[in-house]
Amino acid sequence: MTPKILQDEPLSLTMGHSRRVGVHRYSDGETRVDSDSLASETLIHLYSDSKKIASLLGTPFDLNELFIGHALAEGYGVYSDAVISHEVSDSGSIHLSINQKLTPKHSVERIVTSSCGACNSDGLDELTDDLPSFNGTHIPFSHDMIHQQLVEMKHNQIGFSQTGGMHAAALWSPDAMLKHLSEDIGRHNAVDKTIGKALLANDSFSTQYLFLSGRCGWDIVAKAARAGIGTIVCIGACSTLAADTARLLGMRIFSFMKSKSNVGIGLHMHSANNNT
Repeated sequence: MTPKILQDEPLSLTMGHSRRVGVHRYSDGETRVDSDSLASETLIHLYSDSKKIASLLGTPFDLNELFIGHALAEGYGVYSDAVISHEVSDSGSIHLSINQKLTPKHSVERIVTSSCGACNSDGLDELTDDLPSFNGTHIPFSHDMIHQQLVEMKHNQIGFSQTGGMHAAALWSPDAMLKHLSEDIGRHNAVDKTIGKALLANDSFSTQYLFLSGRCGWDIVAKAARAGIGTIVCIGACSTLAADTARLLGMRIFSFMKSKSNVGIGLHMHSANNNT
């Protein structure tokens, strides 16, 4: 399909987090016709130098941040000064083009879905060859403070409150507190958007924690490593490859974050009056 340019306003302003869809709702033994808000999911193609470098299934919101964050998180580099053009095809897919040349990292095009990061790769050595170690200083960890900030993140997840079907990511530091909250149907897209927002704000990553609303897999650790983030905090579990990679790179993961407990991986520094 030939893309057509949206003339009136930025694409992310014309498509929200969710869309009302007709449903049959069953409750207390009765079925009725109703509507429900579902998380928006769209095929998003990323182009550089007229060549497609990635196809994502994601929520069509914060699209500039998505592309710029994806470029860094996937190892292409920093392109915070780039101009991103937005187009939409007749079929509804979105075409984002960057005005700078990116060298494709993968020789075979693949669709990154909302549940899979590097489905065709096996082996820790293969997955970590191009990942930088974290060389910053791990700031002290306070369990109570971090859990409180995760609760605040959840309270500000507009897309999740509307649909119950969107992941979130954000950055946190003791000085700036919670920043750059992003939502998407895909976990890794939410992370890309958060990284992109930080790049556009000229924020440093070395003293930031990456917050996740769900689990942490290898793909998220890899994105954090490429951005220079040393600590990941997630509400859900982490995977074996995520744990092994974090340890290898000198990163930390605090998973299963609850009010009184968490499960930690990697190097740990805690406040004297807090235990994990």
